Amino acid sequence: MEKLKNIEFLRVFLISVIVYMHTTAYGGWSLLKNFPNVEQLKFFHSTFIQGNNAVEGFFIIAGFLLIYTLRNISTIDFIKKKYIRLSPTILFAVLVCMIASFWHVIKIRFWDDILVVLLLNNFGVCFAHGTTPTLWFSSALFAGVVIYFLISKIKYDKLQKFLFVFLPIGAYLILEFLQHGSFSTPHKNYMYIFNVGFLRSMGGVGVGAFVAFFYKKYIDKITKYVLNIVAKIAVNIAEFGLLSFLVWWLIIPHRQMNCIIFVGAFALLLALFVFEKGIISKITNKNIWVRLGKYQYSIYVIHSVVGKILLNAVWKSHPDFVKIHPYSTISIIICAILISGYFTYNLVEKPCTKFLKKKFE
Repeated sequence: MEKLKNIEFLRVFLISVIVYMHTTAYGGWSLLKNFPNVEQLKFFHSTFIQGNNAVEGFFIIAGFLLIYTLRNISTIDFIKKKYIRLSPTILFAVLVCMIASFWHVIKIRFWDDILVVLLLNNFGVCFAHGTTPTLWFSSALFAGVVIYFLISKIKYDKLQKFLFVFLPIGAYLILEFLQHGSFSTPHKNYMYIFNVGFLRSMGGVGVGAFVAFFYKKYIDKITKYVLNIVAKIAVNIAEFGLLSFLVWWLIIPHRQMNCIIFVGAFALLLALFVFEKGIISKITNKNIWVRLGKYQYSIYVIHSVVGKILLNAVWKSHPDFVKIHPYSTISIIICAILISGYFTYNLVEKPCTKFLKKKFE
């Protein structure tokens, strides 16, 4: 099935925010946290604080693609397919961490990392940080898409529809109750059951699935429908307004707001993009985003590993360089991450996926 090119644009935008946020402002290996007295870095103290919500966008896109590309395959085959897609790159990242640990550059958490590779580190009761805590996302994503796939297999139509509506609403209500709508602490369990990352996945994947159901039901009517001048203006204003709001939310400093607002805005923008009636959704419908978007998962998995290695092996040994050239330091880290993501995709993700598909599917 042909990729939706403007959806790949959204992925590229989201991964860019995550990499820049973790490099500068947020996370254990960020420059701001490790060099708090560097004046130029203090700018990032209040920016990108909500950049972690970019993963909500990934969850929503995953839910949409789950239903949009849904095929009649067995549950076992679906789980194998997702393991083949997600696990090899994670295993590679863990192996890199283990090698780096021989030079005391990274301190590994061996038993936690086993759960990370098995994609079991964010299932609520089974919870582990791992050497690379950002990989909570892969486990939560795996759990979310598997659960919603199982629901899609339910033959009783009313029960299926009820679960597709109830689960995302229930997940966000629990997050609202536990954290007042804040998603800023994914690595935590409440009462040994309610894992914040898992709840974010259940909410986001469910919202994306809802958009896909709507898309598949009305695609023929909307494709044939010709907008009048007023409707065109309204759609273009909506696309521009929603995209601007999301950029503001993720990048620009603002008061703490309920993150469910971001989820709603991203879901609306996704719906507008897939129906492709506005100028922005058409402009971004280019092949370049497909070519760039294929690297986003490898970049996500490897980016914190690269950041930690550079921090512990280089920047801590040369703090004066960071203090004198903070923006050059940021540029070096981001370039290293992008190059590592490129090679990880071509040398690990792509060949491993091809080999494992041939062997097990």
